[in-house]
Amino acid sequence: MATVEQRDDGWVATVPDGEQVLAHDPRSITWELREQLGARLGQAGSGAPQDIQLELTDASGRPVHGFVLLFVPLGAAGDYTAVRSSPPSGCRWFGAELPGLRCVRPGPTRLAAIADTVAELRAGYGLVAEASDLGFEKLWEWPPDPEHGTDLVAQLLLMAAQRAGQLGIGADELTGFLHAAHADRAAAGDR
Repeated sequence: MATVEQRDDGWVATVPDGEQVLAHDPRSITWELREQLGARLGQAGSGAPQDIQLELTDASGRPVHGFVLLFVPLGAAGDYTAVRSSPPSGCRWFGAELPGLRCVRPGPTRLAAIADTVAELRAGYGLVAEASDLGFEKLWEWPPDPEHGTDLVAQLLLMAAQRAGQLGIGADELTGFLHAAHADRAAAGDR
């Protein structure tokens, strides 16, 4: 377990023995911690630290998840002035090729943390469907670690929702599609 705090120069994750790692990109917090802890445990080489299970929490003990959310408009870009000057809690604005947010946000799961951030951008900033990219260019390649794998699933779902909205396909139809496509998993109680 590691506690994550936002600082001026990034995010600092602290493990119970006091060891810390500073990350400027929230996606790398768990990777850097695994590397550091793996070296301390004598696990060297690529893949060895992947076996180290980490949970990130905020100071109050709530689970948090680090991710990057990029704005990809399918039409005219929205007005980013408000989100740039006052981003959602736990997020930082950055402007690269695609503007976006670097975030460490609370949520019981990664998908919940990402979905809540997108919902806040829609409700509080009027950015309806633009936050649809989590930084994957090769969507067909499967990342081996759970954090990046979940981020890829989130990006695919956000992209599907964005494009479905343009076609007039509603959330109920998308949800119905997912339930029908995974009927065997839903019957087994897996959600």
